[in-house]
Amino acid sequence: MELVRPELNYLPGYCSMVVVALLVTMGLVACGKSSEQMDREAARQVAMQKALADSLAEEREKDRKMRDAATEQANERIAREAATHEREVARATAAGPTLEQKQAERAETLRRYTDKLMQTIKDPVSVQIRKMELSPKKNGMCAEFNAKMRTGSDAGFKRVVVTDTLVTPEEPPTRETLTQFLLFQIAARDTGCFPDVENVRILQ
Repeated sequence: MELVRPELNYLPGYCSMVVVALLVTMGLVACGKSSEQMDREAARQVAMQKALADSLAEEREKDRKMRDAATEQANERIAREAATHEREVARATAAGPTLEQKQAERAETLRRYTDKLMQTIKDPVSVQIRKMELSPKKNGMCAEFNAKMRTGSDAGFKRVVVTDTLVTPEEPPTRETLTQFLLFQIAARDTGCFPDVENVRILQ
C-alpha cells in the first residue's frame, strides 16, 4: 500500500490559487493600461477641441478686423467724395450760374411772360408772337404780337411790354386810345424796351 505525502495532496489547490492571483494581477494591469489610454484619448480630445475653438476665435477676429477695415475705408471714401462735392458746389457758386443755367432761366422767364400775354387775348389760338426779348432792365419782356380781331381779320403786329403786373400793348395816340398809348410809353421807359419811345414827349 502506497503512502501519499500530505504536501502533495495540497499541490493542485495551491496551483489554482496561484493561477487566480496571476490572472487577477494581469487583469488589473490590463485595466490600468486601458484607463491610461482613455485618459490620453480624453486629453487628446480636449486639446483638439481647444485648438478648434482657438482657430474659430482667430478666424472670427480676422473677420472682425477685415469688416472694421472695410467700414473705415468706406467711411473715408464717402468723406472724400462729400468733401469733393462740397468744393465743386462752392466753386460753382462762386463762379455764378453756367451758360446752360442762364439760358434755361431766360427761357423760363420768357415763357412766364408769354403765358401772361396770352391770358389777355380773346382768341389766343390765333396769336402770333415774335421778337421776344427780356427787357434791358430785366424786369419785363419786350415783344411784338398779332391776333385776330372780332371781325376775323388780323389786327397786325403791334409792340407790347409785359411785366409781372401789366400787359401793355402799344396803341396809336388817338382820342379813344390815348390812355393806352401813354401807358405803353411809361411801361417802355420803366423796362427799357423800345428806346425810340424816349423821343416821344409825354405831357403831364
